[in-house]
Amino acid sequence: MMKKLSRSVDLLLGIGMASCLTAMSCLVFSNVILRYLFDSGITWSEEMSRYLFVFMIFLGTTRAMKLNQHLNVDIFIKLIPFTWLKIALQLISAALMLYALWLLIDGSWELVKINMNTLGPATNMPLWLLYAGAIIMGACMSLFILFGIRRLIENEQQQDALNNKNHQEGEA
Repeated sequence: MMKKLSRSVDLLLGIGMASCLTAMSCLVFSNVILRYLFDSGITWSEEMSRYLFVFMIFLGTTRAMKLNQHLNVDIFIKLIPFTWLKIALQLISAALMLYALWLLIDGSWELVKINMNTLGPATNMPLWLLYAGAIIMGACMSLFILFGIRRLIENEQQQDALNNKNHQEGEA
């Protein structure tokens, strides 16, 4: 069930990114053609392309967190010989990331409140939607970190059970 949900979320994020990129490319290309061939253009194309780019980044960042593809300096953790210390450092790292995401969510919420009545100059799109996207991204990334913590603890418990079983078989 969880694997199916995970694949569905991954697919949804991928489709969202591809849709944003496709729409952004079509808008920019159309605007370039209209400007150079017909001396006109789509007035809201540049602003909408910027919004699509922002949402594509939000979706991509969320997907990278889900797939654990963000930059990661783990050279020091690999040098540590104690498993419990590695796990403790990974938990501290996860806690720091959750705190940073909380700051992002809180700041984005403040920006949503500030820009509640502000509209984009060309699209008349409510600007609070951009910051709401950051809130959703931060919440999704926080969930992925929490799932990662759970997975880390479950793997450690399974490893302990396996070690205990091997130790008991060795004594027999």
